[in-house]
Amino acid sequence: MNINNIIKLIKAYFYENWQKDLYYSFAIAACLSLLYMAFGVFSLYLVLCFAVVMLVIYPTRVFGKLYQPSSRMQYLSLPASNNEKVVTNMLLVNIYYVIGMGISIGIGLLLGYAIGYVRDPELVRIKWQHITEAMSISARPIMLIYTSMAAMFFASIYFRKNPVAKMVLVGFVISLVLGAIMACTDWLNFVLTVPAEIRNGNYFKTEHYVTTSSNWFPYVASCVSIVYFYAMSFLRMKETEA
Repeated sequence: MNINNIIKLIKAYFYENWQKDLYYSFAIAACLSLLYMAFGVFSLYLVLCFAVVMLVIYPTRVFGKLYQPSSRMQYLSLPASNNEKVVTNMLLVNIYYVIGMGISIGIGLLLGYAIGYVRDPELVRIKWQHITEAMSISARPIMLIYTSMAAMFFASIYFRKNPVAKMVLVGFVISLVLGAIMACTDWLNFVLTVPAEIRNGNYFKTEHYVTTSSNWFPYVASCVSIVYFYAMSFLRMKETEA
């Protein structure tokens, strides 16, 4: 793997796409943040939802050339290996775009704070408190976002047409299957661990029985899923070039 080829691929991407990223992603995120902070036009959750959606679907943009036969051959014939192309897009997805979206939202909030402070200082302070509370969330939602990004990254290589729609459909089916498995597991766990007197409501001196999953399991599952999807992306890209 040649680091110079990765640098050249990154430069080529910025040369072709920096305006699209600025106008259609970062500028919109900054405007939404500014309007929320200064005028209360949008809610904070709308700003965060926009950012999450853009982060998840962004991998389909970095692999956009694979969806058309003409651009597909041009992209595959670039003087770089399949591993170098995947690593380049991983850097764009997980570092560049995440930092760019965060900076854009931060700039919008700061400008909105300056404007809103002139209009209604007390309201701006309340909104800023809501923002600080939203930033104190646990790492689990962040891991879920990165897992979704990794899954979409793989889908962008695997599916040649409509990767977003197909990945949403696959995710919906997987969610149904996993939901059914978890429901059955919880029911069996309840039946096997909770005494029959408590299940039937005939036990007066009850204790609080709670069946909870381990706190570390979601993080391990997310890490394993991220590694799996990116590993499969390398293999799928190799098949695509072949």
